[in-house]
Amino acid sequence: MEKSELIKRAKEAIDAHKARYYKDGEYVGADFWDFAEIFEIIEDYYEVSGDKSVFKDFEEMYGFVLRSYTADWAFNPFNDDIMWLVIALTRAYIYTGEKKYLDTAISNFNATYDRALSDDLGGGLFWRIERQCKNTCVNCPAAVAAQFIAQATGDDSYYDKAKVCIDWAVKMMFEPDTGKVYDCINLDGTVSKWSSTYNQGTFIGSCMMYYEKTGDKTFLDYASSAADYVMNEMYHGGIMDNEEPGNDLPGFKGILARYIRRYSEKTNKPEFIEWLRKNADSCWANRNSKGIMWTQLGHKTEEKDDYDVFAVSAAVSVVVTAVG
Repeated sequence: MEKSELIKRAKEAIDAHKARYYKDGEYVGADFWDFAEIFEIIEDYYEVSGDKSVFKDFEEMYGFVLRSYTADWAFNPFNDDIMWLVIALTRAYIYTGEKKYLDTAISNFNATYDRALSDDLGGGLFWRIERQCKNTCVNCPAAVAAQFIAQATGDDSYYDKAKVCIDWAVKMMFEPDTGKVYDCINLDGTVSKWSSTYNQGTFIGSCMMYYEKTGDKTFLDYASSAADYVMNEMYHGGIMDNEEPGNDLPGFKGILARYIRRYSEKTNKPEFIEWLRKNADSCWANRNSKGIMWTQLGHKTEEKDDYDVFAVSAAVSVVVTAVG
């Protein structure tokens, strides 16, 4: 399929998702971090297409953020939620130059990083304000967020903050021999070794960004190991046909797709984009009559109207990122 056709397919996927769920800047049913990830899908579409018409979406979505959450997100006890939205707004600034996006992102990043940071459990950031566990899902997104802020501002101190989070993830959550990324460690020292697509994805992304900045091949090796694990061990090069249960889990693979695309491009490894396209072809073939695609990318999407907005966003992300 030609790139122009892949872009057209990506736009159709986004339009179908918007037609079902979008109203006045809001993706109806999306909570704080769901909304951030759907925001990023629109940004991914801009990256692959160059279509500046989506800047209107950025403005509408930012307006919804202010109406719903204000510009101060300290009320949210989930430190990871805040980091996801920081990433989305910083990227919006990078693409548009609208400083209000960056100002909101920086103030919330700084406050959240400070409240989450501690020396407990090997360093890094706590997941929630209760400080009961430290998770990959906050440390790796925080590392990504910090590096985008550094790129946006030229302030390299944010790379130092990113390095704190990456070092924690490598030391506490990563199997370098396999590429598997663990989920979390609790205050009692017990470790959840469950591996998920979104943790693999943000680990890959944070390490790749640090490698691109520093040229330190160690971080490229970390990213490569994690990328190989998710494609070849978790899915054996096949269709991502899982993650269907639960409120958040169905949306996870959309985050993985974002960072796999970037990894493939930066390392000139087309086999990863080819894998994404295989998955995109599958979910596209399985969409329902309204163009909605379920998170089990190898299953036919049913003709029903109660799919969760985040749960079906993962397939949209896969179709968009498969443009390459």
